[in-house]
Amino acid sequence: MEIKINNYTIHYIEKEANITEVVNIDYSDQILVVDEFSNSLVNEIHKSISESPSLKNTRFKDNETNLFTNSLNDYLSSNENDDFYIFSKSLDDLKSKIEKEPFATGGYYLFVDYEVVNKRYISVVLLRKKNGINIFKQGNVFKVDGTENINIDKIAMAFRLNYDLFLANDPNKNYLAIISTQKDGIASGYFIDWVSAGGLIKNSKNTASFVSIIKTIDIPTDEDGKEMYTRSSFQKAVYDSVNLRKDKIISMRDLGKQFYGEENENKFFEFAVKNDLTIDPEFKRDSKRWKGLVTIIATIPGITLNVDYLKINSEEFKADGETIIIKSKKLVDQIKKQYEQQRNS
Repeated sequence: MEIKINNYTIHYIEKEANITEVVNIDYSDQILVVDEFSNSLVNEIHKSISESPSLKNTRFKDNETNLFTNSLNDYLSSNENDDFYIFSKSLDDLKSKIEKEPFATGGYYLFVDYEVVNKRYISVVLLRKKNGINIFKQGNVFKVDGTENINIDKIAMAFRLNYDLFLANDPNKNYLAIISTQKDGIASGYFIDWVSAGGLIKNSKNTASFVSIIKTIDIPTDEDGKEMYTRSSFQKAVYDSVNLRKDKIISMRDLGKQFYGEENENKFFEFAVKNDLTIDPEFKRDSKRWKGLVTIIATIPGITLNVDYLKINSEEFKADGETIIIKSKKLVDQIKKQYEQQRNS
């Protein structure tokens, strides 16, 4: 991916776990100079956020602002370097929140405004020293340096704003990505509060979106390019695969590997992005909506019905006693058209 960094800087919060005391912030005193390594680093960070199973999509809280959002909006309004640096010093507010959290730990907070394929993002990422990344203070600024292989394996916490979606302000589109490695998949409360993130996507909405994907994505093919399933058998295979898991977790990456091969582990995620579907890469399936993949098949001589589970006893399809009622003008039109064609052939 081609990365263009507009502004970035790094600050350090000093805090050990299991200790509640005054937290120290060591600030870089200015924004940093962009070089080849910083481009590579941000490229890996962007990729890691996008592919993280801990990613949660959301928006800012409605009718609520704080130091973080106010200074961010000031920067987005001016695009001035000084305002970007002021935005990065909203870390002051996080400091006061961390002091109250005994299990919170410190680290290096990277603030960056960048573009990927002409799409602009604002990210704040918590980094810790790992193989492939060396963060050090030179003069009054922190710098990053490293080996040829940058290791961004797991990001502990991250905020990413999709600028175009934010500007569009479509109530059906989530423009924030929040990363956490907490066991329950929910970002630490103090971090969410600091960035003023609103409610995360519910499992029911994630499940409904994934059911829609399964019903429309290309069916897996074999080495000869032949489809390996019918649409209904593919739906059943995915449905059964998730239901076999004790935790009933839907992992788009795991399912991508299972049905499309190791080299296509991001197949479902890429389809979602291409079709503007906002969905978390990992979530617990909602039982009711997950049954949308189930097809009820009934046959008598001359008549075969394939009905989605969720359509049973709906306004469009009712089964009662010895009577089946299907209310659909589209179906009637299709049947009449084909009947007339056959009768006149």
